[in-house]
Amino acid sequence: MIEQILDGYESIVGSNVLKYNLNAYGEVYHIHGSVVDPTTMVLVESDYKDWDKNSKYFASKLLTYFAEHPIFIFGYALSDPNVRTVLGDIGRYVADETGLIGNVIQVIWHPEQDWEESETEFAIESEGFQFRIRVLHVNSLLNIFESLHARHELLNVNPAIVRALAARVMQLTRRDIPNGNIEVDYKTLEHAATGDNLPAMLGLTLANNVNMQHPHLLSAVGKQLGYAGWHGADKLIKKVQQDTGIDIKDSDNRYHCRVKTGSGDKSFSRKFSDEAVALLGQVRDGKDYKVEL
Repeated sequence: MIEQILDGYESIVGSNVLKYNLNAYGEVYHIHGSVVDPTTMVLVESDYKDWDKNSKYFASKLLTYFAEHPIFIFGYALSDPNVRTVLGDIGRYVADETGLIGNVIQVIWHPEQDWEESETEFAIESEGFQFRIRVLHVNSLLNIFESLHARHELLNVNPAIVRALAARVMQLTRRDIPNGNIEVDYKTLEHAATGDNLPAMLGLTLANNVNMQHPHLLSAVGKQLGYAGWHGADKLIKKVQQDTGIDIKDSDNRYHCRVKTGSGDKSFSRKFSDEAVALLGQVRDGKDYKVEL
């Protein structure tokens, strides 16, 4: 499911994690294996014992990644011994002075519809140390997924291109330049890296195209929200204005922009972003929401 959602991401299975540079971008790591290769799967007691023997190496390999990114834990109980082992190892390096591992959040789903969402903490004992992580208790995962999607800075970046660029830079710095395969003019490189020419040298252009940031007409927004056309979405925008005093159509912002289509004052088209769709979906469902222009 995750690989279908994150189109273009590369699947890294089992012990192959140890062979990869985790500072790259666009990978899905199957730490406990995958059904595409049943021999990699961690299922029975002997598998877990073997995994436990290697967990220290796994933790050290994943440490940099865990320390530099937010980590959400879904589908694992905190009683899982492997999870506790890894978190204990991570905590010794990234926990603050109070023992809190601030970038790790455990999500626990409660199927009861009347469950009130709350945040608690969970303590983990590890070799004489005590660490804590935040725990979110929710009755729906939808809000979390929508929040993560709406704030994804690299939403429109092609992961295959990023991986290719990173691999080429790694090859240059680790092999080609040290072996003398390429003569380097460092002054030229420094000038390019500190100026505006580097994207052009790499064949990249700035993605300021309004259609990438705000790809939807209001009619398309309405259909995504389950309405026949634009009227339903427009009513939700008016409700946001009534609730907050903010008209998202009154300016160019993260939710909306006005695009000129002709020379006349009224020749323009309104375009909306994915964040606008997520915001109006929360309004439609009667959920708490916050408008941040």
